Amino acid sequence: LIFLLIVSFGIVIYVNIYFLTSLFREDAFSNAIQVSNIIKRATYHSMLENRRQDLTNTIQSIGKEGIFEGIRIYNKVGGIAFSDRPEELGQFADKKAEQCYMCHAEEPAKGVVPTKDRTRTLISPKGYRILGLINPIENGPECFNASCHAHSPKEKLLGILDVKISLEEGDKKIIGTRNKMILYSAILILLTALLKGGFIRKMIHNPIKKLNNATKEVANLNLDHKVDIHSRDELGNLAHSFNKMTDQLKEANEAVQNWSSQLENRVKEKTQELEKTQSQLISAERMASMGELSAMVAHEINNPLSGILSYAKVSSKLLNRENINAEILESIKHNLTFISNETKRCGNIVKSLLVFARKTSGDFKEEHLNIIIDNSIKVIDHSVEMQELVLVKELDQENDVIQCDAGGIQQVLVALIVNAIEATPRGGKITIKTDYQSEKDRIRIMVTDDGKGIPDDVLPHIFEPLFSTKAKSTGLGLSLVHGIVEQHAGVIDVKSKVDEGTTFTIILPRVSSKEENQDSITKYAL
Repeated sequence: LIFLLIVSFGIVIYVNIYFLTSLFREDAFSNAIQVSNIIKRATYHSMLENRRQDLTNTIQSIGKEGIFEGIRIYNKVGGIAFSDRPEELGQFADKKAEQCYMCHAEEPAKGVVPTKDRTRTLISPKGYRILGLINPIENGPECFNASCHAHSPKEKLLGILDVKISLEEGDKKIIGTRNKMILYSAILILLTALLKGGFIRKMIHNPIKKLNNATKEVANLNLDHKVDIHSRDELGNLAHSFNKMTDQLKEANEAVQNWSSQLENRVKEKTQELEKTQSQLISAERMASMGELSAMVAHEINNPLSGILSYAKVSSKLLNRENINAEILESIKHNLTFISNETKRCGNIVKSLLVFARKTSGDFKEEHLNIIIDNSIKVIDHSVEMQELVLVKELDQENDVIQCDAGGIQQVLVALIVNAIEATPRGGKITIKTDYQSEKDRIRIMVTDDGKGIPDDVLPHIFEPLFSTKAKSTGLGLSLVHGIVEQHAGVIDVKSKVDEGTTFTIILPRVSSKEENQDSITKYAL
């Protein structure tokens, strides 16, 4: 803005100096013409009466003034008849000279020269300018009727008055005036720029800077910041509106924070209620699972107990005989061995059921996965036989050591195998496969059946709590499985096709720290 101001002032100054200089020069030319006319009138009667000495004295007297650089009167043939410099008398002017060229640029010479063409500007040897002016001395009735030196009436021009005036003093005044104008204008521009700059800074720049700082403060959520502008112009109105806006934003922010705090408390309360309810439902599902397993275990234990009872009765009868020979003793010994084996079998079944029934401890330690799988199969082995199913184990015989909660992994496997038993028709096949070599730090467990499969619309929801397609199920079995797998920092995936079968794939890390999974342990432990 200041630059535009300087440019504008500069243009105005240039135009003023140009017109002022032109005016001074026009005045100088006008004054030169007047001076020439005065000289012409002053010598008029001397020329008319042919008083040559008076004419010479007059020209020399006038020529002594400091402004004149030369005064000459040329006769009609170009000779210098009178001059303020006596040495020039009798000399003839060249028609190509500057004082003659105006008339004799073309031949024949011009009879009348316009006033604007009578002046010429010369440069003196000292470097200053000289204004040359020719003034024609025309033939008039008083001249060609005079008795002293009559001229023919046909002659129009009797001679030329050539006056040279120094422009040195005039040019100095013009230059001085121009320099003063430039100096005063520069001072005026500087003062105006300072005043205008100060005005702009105070009335525009500072308020805008305050508004800019205020927007940054508000962006940083400092809603107590106020804009200190009290003017009554547009910026003052804007500052007032800005302060009003920040007050409203502060009130709205406080309301939102209060509402958010209340909402957060309500969410915490509802979350605690949901967690409590989920814990109760998981407990209920565990009890339901225990009921189903109890029925399986009852069948599993019934067979060995029947055998134990039968062999115990047979042994009792043999012991009641009077004559007990070696053959009877061998038979009794065989019966007792059978009873011992069947008793151990019942103990193992009960032990496996207790492992499944107890809460997950969250105690991660190194275990052999193949042993955990064998223990899981023992729990439901009788149910597999009752359904006339084929249970195939394809266990990798390489390194099966894994850091895990054995009880939790057994719960997962039993739940998946039970689901496979329920989904597979008689004569079907269930396959349990492990892979310990594909990945160095992870193991894979696949449980596959060739049962009825899971529909596509049901498949995305099977791990959701309370979701089940079974009429008497709480829908927490697979949800519990999913939670235990997550507790071990693992993943579970399922692929299924209707009427073709289902495969559950569990991927577990070999090393799973207790600290990393503490939240999951707390959530799913009962």
